[in-house]
Amino acid sequence: MMNLNVDLFYLINNNMANPVFDAIMPVLSNFGGFVTLLAICIAAILILKYLKKDEYLKIAKLCLCALLLAGIIAACLKLTFHSPRPFTVLEHVRQLTVPSEPNSFPSGHTASTLSIITVLVWKLRENKAVVALLVIFAVLIGFSRIYCGVHYPFDVAVGAIVGVVSGVVVLKFLD
Repeated sequence: MMNLNVDLFYLINNNMANPVFDAIMPVLSNFGGFVTLLAICIAAILILKYLKKDEYLKIAKLCLCALLLAGIIAACLKLTFHSPRPFTVLEHVRQLTVPSEPNSFPSGHTASTLSIITVLVWKLRENKAVVALLVIFAVLIGFSRIYCGVHYPFDVAVGAIVGVVSGVVVLKFLD
């Protein structure tokens, strides 16, 4: 399993390298961070409350709860496993962004993004175009974390699971 994880990492981080991705992926990657998404959720809640858009306000609050749950779970897993980042243990890693903390497993960006995307996809499921764009965004966040050299594919996969589970739990118990 570890060789497959490393082989997939190098496939994305080295073999798919190109100037367009080098410019886009670090910027995109930052949009999936907990702090960025927290700020977006809080801003959405404040704006929607001011505009008295109660239906969307509820969705924004669910997104915030899912994000917080995913953040707690991801942080606990990072503190439990202490998995080093790829660029600290592998050779020839193209590191395009600087992580905020040293532990790799799971991908917090992916968990954060998928927690919110799960809520949004469920609540906006009637709009197929929006759902498609949300799913593409989620996949790109996970991909960007590998491309930027800060996560292994397994980190991203587990981060996605944490995010989806967090979103589902919030929808089941708070919606």
